[in-house]
Amino acid sequence: MIMKKITLALLITSSLFGCASTAMMVKSDAVAAQPVLPITVNGKFGGFGDQGTFAVSELYTGRFSRDATKSSWFGVVGSSDGNMVATIDSKSGSHWKIQCNGEQSSFNLGSIAMSDSDPFQCEITQDGTSVGHYQIKTEKSMLGASKEFGFITLNGTRVELATVKHAEGSAFEAGQPLGYSFTLDGKEVAATQTNGSMTLQMLPKITEKQQDAIVVGSIASALSWRPDSDS
Repeated sequence: MIMKKITLALLITSSLFGCASTAMMVKSDAVAAQPVLPITVNGKFGGFGDQGTFAVSELYTGRFSRDATKSSWFGVVGSSDGNMVATIDSKSGSHWKIQCNGEQSSFNLGSIAMSDSDPFQCEITQDGTSVGHYQIKTEKSMLGASKEFGFITLNGTRVELATVKHAEGSAFEAGQPLGYSFTLDGKEVAATQTNGSMTLQMLPKITEKQQDAIVVGSIASALSWRPDSDS
């Protein structure tokens, strides 16, 4: 079990940081022009690991704990499960707790291969009261390519989000997300880079509530072990 967690930690670290890649996610010109806020993570196994602490610049801090498990029956039917719990404290004095989970099932027999996954979801509470929800779901095309779309709501504020696999200067998509784009009314207002050094950039016109939602959504997106992403 310990070796499994170590292997998963190395896989996740590789997917987030890349072995030799420093590809930067595509962002809108407006977001790319904003100050870069570093997201630092202090976890186990030389990477993120199964638990640790994080900080978003000097504005937010927190702790996380996560795990991912897989099981298989005779190589035909399999399932994956991912979970995370994190606490997030803002410099302004707000405190949130997020509890996340997701499941994926698969069936492989000869030329028949099928998979299905529930949305990866997080319940967000503040002082024991539910104040929001995070959700992201994978959508696969007939050609096998996949995209992930979702949203976060926090204290009445909703922000849409999606994975970004296109790198600057490249016409092709990466296999793993390079980051996450956050939008309001169809316009990108923030971007969280997860390939290489983790960073966050946001438009200055967003409100404090929108910023809180984007930061909580960034943590849920970047630090979770999602079953359909760690295979």
